[in-house]
Amino acid sequence: MKNNLTKLEWDSNFFSKNIAELHIMNDDDLKNPELNNNQYDLIVSKQNQDSHVEIEGLEETFRETKVVFSKHLSENICENAQEIFDTDYLPKEDEYFFQLAYESGKHSRFLLDPRFGEKKFKELYKLWVINSLNKTFAVKIFYTKDENLGATGFVTVQQSGNTAKIGLIATHPLLQGKGIGRCLLQKAENYCLENEIITMDIPTQEQNVGACNFYQKMGYAVKERVILKHFWKK
Repeated sequence: MKNNLTKLEWDSNFFSKNIAELHIMNDDDLKNPELNNNQYDLIVSKQNQDSHVEIEGLEETFRETKVVFSKHLSENICENAQEIFDTDYLPKEDEYFFQLAYESGKHSRFLLDPRFGEKKFKELYKLWVINSLNKTFAVKIFYTKDENLGATGFVTVQQSGNTAKIGLIATHPLLQGKGIGRCLLQKAENYCLENEIITMDIPTQEQNVGACNFYQKMGYAVKERVILKHFWKK
């Protein structure tokens, strides 16, 4: 039987837990003998179709449906008068974007599952910002700013071949609904087209209804849906 259980080394090191990922295609995938030796603190299961899952010695604490929106980019979009900045030309310190990063992750499983804790969630998203600014995670960061509020919105763009992916995107809570997110996403799309990147993917949570509606209005369609569940050691 193909081993469908994989240890997540980075996650295990970051959270100081023994964490694995379980891909479930059918009931036979639950017969993996490794599942019952209790060596893992957390197993994250992934399924395309929801089905009942029980793992001996572990309990389900959280579930979400991850969706990936995708769009074929074919023409430059006219951006409006919103002034957008590029960290390559107007750099900012890491801390400048931390609050927006937390905002972008408010529906994240790393925050909503209390077994991780808010402290580790913030550490994770701080690291995401740092590694985006130093180009480890992202090829480009665009942002908007206000003299009093600081960063009012930002978006990070990752690239793999001729496909881009949005890593983080957020708008300041006081300014949501004013078109900042739309302008930032349009800027990211135009950057992609200028660099011969023809597809944009955006992962989010199906439970994040506002984000899903926004991406659909921007011309994106769901290309992938995965059910994730957390099983922690009892």
